[in-house]
Amino acid sequence: MRENILICVSNPSHAERLAQRGKILKDAFKGEGYILSVENQKHEDLDFNELQTKFLFESLAEKYGLKMLSKYSDGKRIDKVIADVAQEYKITQIVLGQAVQTRLERMVKHSLINDLFEQLEGVDIHAVEVSRKVYDASEEWDKGFPAQLIKKGSEYHLIIGEKHEKGIDGIFFKELSSDFSNGFFVIQRDKNHEVVRIHHGVVDSDVFRKG
Repeated sequence: MRENILICVSNPSHAERLAQRGKILKDAFKGEGYILSVENQKHEDLDFNELQTKFLFESLAEKYGLKMLSKYSDGKRIDKVIADVAQEYKITQIVLGQAVQTRLERMVKHSLINDLFEQLEGVDIHAVEVSRKVYDASEEWDKGFPAQLIKKGSEYHLIIGEKHEKGIDGIFFKELSSDFSNGFFVIQRDKNHEVVRIHHGVVDSDVFRKG
């Protein structure tokens, strides 16, 4: 029986564990697998750390052969966003993390799982026990080092250890778990910064191609 799997991620500390569980289900049921990240701000309003987390989730989706979905909550409750995505993509199984709770917490805290059961029919929910560990970005990303972006044809390529007159200067942060030049590139402009994702040494964005 073909079933579609939705993996809900929010905390990077245990996102990979959830992705692994989702891939197992995806492969077993021969369906589609999706990673869902619900964001409280629009992409252009995300700060440096939030963009770093977003890129990490995208890397996990690629690593495990899953499709990445990023949804802006726009004031909606998270259970409503998840339910809408589940209906849109014909999801039959949902994987999400459940931190260990004390008896008091179980009594007073609202349950995301119960909220989803109330809104969805015919959907199985897999609650994976996770820790309360706080995410430490240094565990996933190398320390940044100077690099440049060089335009080649219609694309911008990452250049390390060279200096080109027409290159765009910035700082490159490599993903530690990747064998390729995957990570993100930070361009400092006055007091602002612009962040683009680097995928296999190439800018994974059309941010420089406009105009």
